[in-house]
Amino acid sequence: MLRKIRVNNFKKLNATLDLSQTVVFVGPNNSGKSSILQAITLWSLGLAKWAEAKKESKAKKRVGVAINRKDLINIPVPSAKQLWKDLVVRGSGKSKGKQTINIKIEIEVEGFTDGENWKLGFEFDYANSESFYCRIINHNHHEDNIKFALREKIGLLPPMSGLAGEEDKLELGSISSRIGEGKTADVLRNLCWYVLNSKPEKWNELTNIIATLFGITINEPQYDIFTGKITMTYEENRKKFDLSNGGRGFHQILLIFSYIYANNNSIILLDEPDAHLEILRQKQVFNILSEKLKRENAQLMIATHSISVLDEATEKSSIIAFIGKPHIVNNKSQLVKSLTSIGFEQYLLAEQKGWILYLEGSTDLSILKEYAKILNHPVLPYLESPFVKYVTNLPSVAREHFYGLQEGVSKLKGVALFDKINAKLQQNDLVEMMWKRREIENYLPIPEVIERYVSEPSKDLFSLHDTELMADIIKDEIPPAALKDKNHSWWINSKISDDFLDKVFSKYFQTRKMPILFNKSDYYILASFSKADELEPEITEKLDLIYETASQKEKL
Repeated sequence: MLRKIRVNNFKKLNATLDLSQTVVFVGPNNSGKSSILQAITLWSLGLAKWAEAKKESKAKKRVGVAINRKDLINIPVPSAKQLWKDLVVRGSGKSKGKQTINIKIEIEVEGFTDGENWKLGFEFDYANSESFYCRIINHNHHEDNIKFALREKIGLLPPMSGLAGEEDKLELGSISSRIGEGKTADVLRNLCWYVLNSKPEKWNELTNIIATLFGITINEPQYDIFTGKITMTYEENRKKFDLSNGGRGFHQILLIFSYIYANNNSIILLDEPDAHLEILRQKQVFNILSEKLKRENAQLMIATHSISVLDEATEKSSIIAFIGKPHIVNNKSQLVKSLTSIGFEQYLLAEQKGWILYLEGSTDLSILKEYAKILNHPVLPYLESPFVKYVTNLPSVAREHFYGLQEGVSKLKGVALFDKINAKLQQNDLVEMMWKRREIENYLPIPEVIERYVSEPSKDLFSLHDTELMADIIKDEIPPAALKDKNHSWWINSKISDDFLDKVFSKYFQTRKMPILFNKSDYYILASFSKADELEPEITEKLDLIYETASQKEKL
């Protein structure tokens, strides 16, 4: 079993990770989840190449072994340089001459095998686009370390890539090469053939798993010696179908378990094993995998986006989040409680963003963004992709969610912006505030923005412009005193969205005998027709407070 891995300069990774028997890697796209699986396979390749060269050479000391890019069947790259962090393979030295030095990838692994602890590392030195060198990182007693490390068999399986219409029979080495190239569509029947003929007891287990998960009976694959093809069928509802008729989820599970049974790997690396599976089966598959491999004393490492897998894994596995510096996130009982009630994806967003925004609904966010654009406010980038939760003006809901997340993300900050409500607000890590007017729509510069919108020549729904009609309707719906005084209580206490905007646009379209083409969900568009000098100073004040909280992560 691998217990720890240290990786430097490999792709985007500079990390040291503690590992356990079952590990789940999680994080946003392009964060390094798959890269850590590839780093382990690169270390394994370096180990194999080093051991092979040592066996063939009588030299007492080896300076390095060459690895060709084409040897990287599990890490397909167009150039060896793609393996290096930021594609940097050369750097400046610190000595007097400041000569150029090679930047090396370092991958060091600690393990526990057959009752013995071991530690073994390799460095990888760039030669050219097609090759690089591998050298052992000097440790005492590395001969014993190599012996124990070689007993760990590592296999990396990418997700199912479809299914070929037919398959030529392949040897196990060719199957592994195609899997490494991501061509899983070409080998599914071959894997099943190999399990059936070399491990019949495992074939029975495989058929039972498929029957349990899908209610399907898989038939034994058949090999035609005349065509060199392998065919395979399954039965469902008493009808026989070719394997190609099955769904992607069925193929994915058949691939995973046939691969595991066909190989004697003690360490299984799975990249998105939940691909193509619905939520219920994602949980089932993870449980079957982890329980089966634990019984066989094998190690399982998974890279996933599945919330179902993460929620299932919180109490059974080590979960390592690739957000910022990769780290274990399920080492506190309070965190498990938070994940159970809140959801793992919320925790990951909290880790990633460092702040959260609570609003009544999505239109509030849209209006805030429009105001920020008009005012050229620095908060705009944060409003473009915030971690936002809509709580319909309920401070208690925002607090319960925020402090639940903060149990796991101690530095989390938040802002809650409510309509004018009858509630006592708090000021701490969650900054709570409310509008002085009834709701955010009360800050629209009316009637100016409505008249501009109606007269906008690019608006097809107002292709027959009738600004005079709209002006008359607005005049009828706004009290005369409020028309004269923008500080009148009507602007402050009325619910502008329901009591005014709904009526104005409904009357406009009815008068013109048109369907209502501008609804409440569209009112945020009006904000874009505001001018900076028309907006209330309170809007800037609220945006300032949001910016202060949102930008705090960069200031730490």
